[in-house]
Amino acid sequence: MAISASGVGSGIDINSLVSQLMAVERKPLERLGSDLKQLQSSISAFGKVAGAISDFQTSLRDLSRPDRWMVYKATTASTAFEVAAGSAATEGDYSIRVDKVAQTLRVAATPVADANAIVGTGSLTITLGSIDATTNAFVAKAGATPATVTITNGSLSGIRDAINAAKPGVTASIVNTGTGSRLVLTSETTGFEQAFRIDVADADTTNTDTAGLSALAFAPAGVNGAGRNLALLQRAQDAEVTINDIAVRSPSNNLSDTVTGLSIKLKATTTQAESFSITRDTEAIEKSVNAFVTKYNDLQKLLVAQTRVLEGTTNQSPLQGDSAALSVLRQLRNAVSGIFSGQTGDFTRLSEVGVSVQRDGTLQLDTTKWRSASADIVKVARLFSAEGSPGVANSTGLAKRLADLTESWIGTNGLITSRTDGLNKSVTVNQRAQTDLQGKLSRREQRLLAQYQAMDAQVAQLQSLGNYVGQQLTALSRTNSSNS
Repeated sequence: MAISASGVGSGIDINSLVSQLMAVERKPLERLGSDLKQLQSSISAFGKVAGAISDFQTSLRDLSRPDRWMVYKATTASTAFEVAAGSAATEGDYSIRVDKVAQTLRVAATPVADANAIVGTGSLTITLGSIDATTNAFVAKAGATPATVTITNGSLSGIRDAINAAKPGVTASIVNTGTGSRLVLTSETTGFEQAFRIDVADADTTNTDTAGLSALAFAPAGVNGAGRNLALLQRAQDAEVTINDIAVRSPSNNLSDTVTGLSIKLKATTTQAESFSITRDTEAIEKSVNAFVTKYNDLQKLLVAQTRVLEGTTNQSPLQGDSAALSVLRQLRNAVSGIFSGQTGDFTRLSEVGVSVQRDGTLQLDTTKWRSASADIVKVARLFSAEGSPGVANSTGLAKRLADLTESWIGTNGLITSRTDGLNKSVTVNQRAQTDLQGKLSRREQRLLAQYQAMDAQVAQLQSLGNYVGQQLTALSRTNSSNS
C-alpha cells in the first residue's frame, strides 16, 4: 500500500489548509445547528406552556359550568345512614326513621367434617322469589328463570364451586366453625324478592331428606327432613324508612332516586327519626376559586418568563418575540380583566368578588370580599359560568370565556398546537438539510484533499526534474572546464 505524506513536494501543510478552507464552508452547517437548538428550545418551552394551560383548564372545569356551582353538603350526627348531595339537591332540613334495612336471604347447611367431605351428587334448581314472613309460602319472582346447577363433584367445596360458577343469583361460601364446615348460601342482592328456593334432584333418588345432596333442599314452607333442610340465618327483606313523614320502601339500602339530588345509604335501624341538613358547600366552591387563582398565576408567570427580553445578553428567553406565546399572554390578561354583562344587579368584574389583578399581572383572592359576595352565590355563579346570549356582548361568564380560550390554544387545531406542529416540521426540515449539507461537505473535503495532494505530487516531480537538470548542468560545466 502506497504511503502519502501531504505537503512533501510543496512544503505546504495540506491537511491544515483544507481544514481551514472547510471551516469556512461549514459555517452554514453551524448556523443550521444553532437554529436547531433554538427550535428545540422553543418546542420544549411550548411543551411547558401547554402543560400549564392544561392545568389551568382543569381548574376552570368546576367554575365554567353552571351545574358545577350547585355544590351542596349534607350534615348529620346519625350513624344509621349516610347522605351525599348532588347538584339537583334542595337546601333544607330532613328527617329519617329507619325501620328496616334491606337484607339478603342467608341459609346454612348442617356441618360436615371438612370442605372435602362428600355430601352427594345430582342437581340443584334455584328459583328466585319472595318468602311470606308469616306463612313462609314461597312465590317465584315474575320473569325469573330457575337455574339448574349440576353437581358432579359431591364434596362441600365442589358444590360451592359449581354454584358460584353457574351464577344463579346465589353465592356459596364455606365457613369453618371449629368443629366442622358449613356451606352458606346467600342471595346476591338485597330485597324481599331476592329470596330463593332450592329443589334437589338427588342421585340417591330421595330428594327431600337430609341424606345425600338433598341435605341442601330449601323449601321455605317445609320442615327439616322434608324439604327444608337448610337453617335460616337471615330473611330477605326490603328497606323500610320514613323520610319527612313519608313512608318509603326499597329493595336496596342505597336510596339514590328517593329524594331528588340526594343519595342516602342506610346502615342500621333507628328507634326514632334522626335529622340531617342540606346546605350550599361554600368551602368547596372557595377551594375551586383558589385553585383557579393558583393555576392562572402559574401560567401567567411561565408565559412572562418564557417571553421576557433579557437585556445585555445574547441568550434570550426561548419564546422571546414569539407571536403565538405573546398572543396567549395578551388574551389571558384581557380575559381576566374583562367585563361581564348579565342580569340587572349582577357582578360585572372579578374584582367585585375579591379576585383582583396585581401589579405583576398575577391574581389574588381577598377571602373576606369573596365570602361576602358569595352570600349571593347565584350571581357569583353567573359571573363565572353564564352560557351567554347570542348577540349580547360580554354575556358569557368569565371562567367560561377562559375555558373556551384554553381550548382555542391547545385543542386539536389550537394556536399552541399548530405552532408546535410547525416547529416540529421545521426541526425535520433542518435535520434533513444538515444531513444533506454534511454529505456535500464531506465530498468537498475529499475533493480538496485529492486536488492538493495531486498538486503536491506535481510539485515533487518538478522539483525532482529541476534537481536532475541542475545536476546535468553542473556535470557539463565541469566537462567543459576540463577540456579547456
